[in-house]
Amino acid sequence: MRKKSWGEYPKSLLDLIIEKWRYSKIKKYIKRDSIVLDLGCGYDAKLLKSFQNIIKKGIGIDLNFNQKLKSEKIKLIRGRADQKINLPLNSVNTIISLALIEHVENPDMMLSESFRILKKGGNLLLTTPSKYSKPLLEFLAFNLGIISKEEISDHKRYYNKKSLLTALLKAGFRKNKIKTRYFQLGLNIFARAIK
Repeated sequence: MRKKSWGEYPKSLLDLIIEKWRYSKIKKYIKRDSIVLDLGCGYDAKLLKSFQNIIKKGIGIDLNFNQKLKSEKIKLIRGRADQKINLPLNSVNTIISLALIEHVENPDMMLSESFRILKKGGNLLLTTPSKYSKPLLEFLAFNLGIISKEEISDHKRYYNKKSLLTALLKAGFRKNKIKTRYFQLGLNIFARAIK
């Protein structure tokens, strides 16, 4: 079972480029004065920190985080995204989950908890590598060593748009409130599900 958060070990230049590309997919959905939960926020909670000037409150959940991070607007919680989340029903406007669902043991729990804590009209913004990316990611990690071997070896599953849609429907989201699309030449999937 995974013990470290994203960013607790060195990242390659390509890892950083891919991370920035994922961030660009969700930036336009972050509303001013909203409450944002970042599932798998990473050791340094970089995404929440980048939004702290526009959001009302940011909450990050991950296995570990940098104890030196100080912000009145950001609360970091040590925990797993695929277990019961200690937040009230209908309590957040936006949940971000970037490149996380492929790592968790119980993706159904992660998605149903996300549905539970989202406010009505709230967004779940999710990215995950597509099943088409698996051979390329493994080649880049294990043969060339230019992306994190730890991250790729921790992948438990890969999705396509249909399997991701099925998982979101099972969690309670309605089909007409879910949009999925491939990006990065079909190697990743972006999903936006509205409660």
